[in-house]
Amino acid sequence: MKRISAVLFILVFSAVLHGQTYKDGWGVGFGLTSPRMFGDTYAEYFNFGGHLVLQRDLDEVNSVRLKIDVLHFTSNGSPLGLPQVGPSNTTVALGADYLYGFSICHPIKLYFGTGFAALYYSLKDAKAPIRNSGNFGEIAVNFIVGAHYSISKEWDVKGEFALHQVSTDRFDGVYASGGGLFGGTLDSYITSEFGLMYYFDRGAETKYCEAPGGITNVYNQSGANNPSGVDYDRIQRMIDAGKPAPVQVDYKRIEDMIDAKLEKALKNTTLTTEPVFVGINFGVNDATIKSENYAILAQDAAVLLSHPDLKVEIAGYTDKDGGEKSNVSLSEKRAENVKNYLVAKGVSASRLTTKGYGEANPVSGSKALNRRVDFIIVK
Repeated sequence: MKRISAVLFILVFSAVLHGQTYKDGWGVGFGLTSPRMFGDTYAEYFNFGGHLVLQRDLDEVNSVRLKIDVLHFTSNGSPLGLPQVGPSNTTVALGADYLYGFSICHPIKLYFGTGFAALYYSLKDAKAPIRNSGNFGEIAVNFIVGAHYSISKEWDVKGEFALHQVSTDRFDGVYASGGGLFGGTLDSYITSEFGLMYYFDRGAETKYCEAPGGITNVYNQSGANNPSGVDYDRIQRMIDAGKPAPVQVDYKRIEDMIDAKLEKALKNTTLTTEPVFVGINFGVNDATIKSENYAILAQDAAVLLSHPDLKVEIAGYTDKDGGEKSNVSLSEKRAENVKNYLVAKGVSASRLTTKGYGEANPVSGSKALNRRVDFIIVK
């Protein structure tokens, strides 16, 4: 366990790749801890521990967490290193920390932080006048540096090193003048830990690490390997953003123009003498009536309304592209759409029949002219 810090150091400085960042998140962590005490004891014997974490990532760089450490310290009480039993300490630390991430645009993300912990510890073989009993309420100030690496969206591997400055000189079970890591009369201990973080509520991915102009280290926006270093996804978004906005069509105004045309046509008495219908054409593999054909169909509606006894068949056709079955179906849709338009203009549906003839009865070698609807007078 004491080699964790060296391994973590090597991993951190070997990171050269781009990492993913997230808007926020909730995670829980756990792992093993190797503690070491700096106090008035002569030598340590065997130390071990573990930890649990509940962490809230506020954004890409700021996090807060609640942490529980369970630690056990033992010591050799002989100044010569002989197997003489010295004080031992079993500690439960309830901590709250703030963490700030930096170098977060690499897969191995570094952070540092600070916080505090309330300690409950039980002493054994303490030196008089310290009691061999439980102590609660002492405070440790925490100074933290660490790193984590994402192995998936939900899971991170984490390593951390921390110094914990205790508020009294009783923590090591000995009253003396030696004190902690920095001298003085107060005890301290350090921890090296290794563990896992599971994010049960990971926020949305962000583009925090995108460089200006669309250049990143190795990965593009989608996360796919991109050795050229060019963020093609962002370039595409920039191109799309430069496209002109679509023209807003005032369909109500077009409808009013067609109705005015229809009303004018109904007043034209020449329509009552001999009915004349004009067919329309359609786009490729399309049954939608084009806006420029509304005026033509309005004229056809006027003819039908001025001849109330007249019945017609609306015949739909296609060009020769496509299969026979699909062409018949497409021609029927074209005829039905024309019928629905005429009914909407006041023509009785009982006077209109529809039929799809597919690619039959071509009028010319032009495919565009054969994608049509014709009117056949029935009565």
